[in-house]
Amino acid sequence: MCFSIAIDKNINKLSRFFDATVLGKNALALQNLITIQNTMDSVAFDQLMGLKHNPKKRSQPFKLPGDDGRIFSNYFTEVMTRENNERVLTPMRYRVRPNGSKEEVPSKYNVFNARIDALEYRQTWNPLFMKNHGIVPFVRFYEWVSDNSGKAKLISFAPENREIMWAPVLWDEWISKDGSIDFKSFAIITDGPPPEIKAMGHDRCPIFLENHLIDQWLTPSKLSKNEIYDLLKIKEKVHYNCQWAV
Repeated sequence: MCFSIAIDKNINKLSRFFDATVLGKNALALQNLITIQNTMDSVAFDQLMGLKHNPKKRSQPFKLPGDDGRIFSNYFTEVMTRENNERVLTPMRYRVRPNGSKEEVPSKYNVFNARIDALEYRQTWNPLFMKNHGIVPFVRFYEWVSDNSGKAKLISFAPENREIMWAPVLWDEWISKDGSIDFKSFAIITDGPPPEIKAMGHDRCPIFLENHLIDQWLTPSKLSKNEIYDLLKIKEKVHYNCQWAV
């Protein structure tokens, strides 16, 4: 499981790094979501979103990263897709809201990570696999592991001598019945860990897809399922440094 990630918030830097287009309309659409969430009558908003209303606390299914760039469930970050034969960066929420769902998936279910061995078999991922593929850029990821005393502690992993990493994702789009709320959300695809992460007590790791395979992943219609699975097995050759989070 990838509990949390840290991103580089400099979208212009990401645009240059990945040779990807940034569309102003996407930033405006995200700001509109935040405005609706913060100003709409809370009862009406929760009904529209299919959320359980709490009169003491306003629902916040849409969140923006702080200065530290940490991303948790329901936070937005840039995800790269391929549209009209070019790479495009689009803000998406980290935690999938399935298209057509009447309510948010309960928090007890993990819809922010997709295991590579469940892409065809889990109901949430199957409609997205071979259709809605993306790439999320980030600089490190965080997990809960047990330390030597058996106590759960937070640890971060970052690729050695690499400024940025990226992982393949599946994404979906949800639109409210009245069309006023429209957003995309994603889940990071994970696989078994390399030795250094396994040695720290964790059993999953985001797939760090080889750079030259990004566009093939983003255009799955040109490949077979077997070719896509083979592609996901070809990972950037990195060693991960670990650091106990304070």
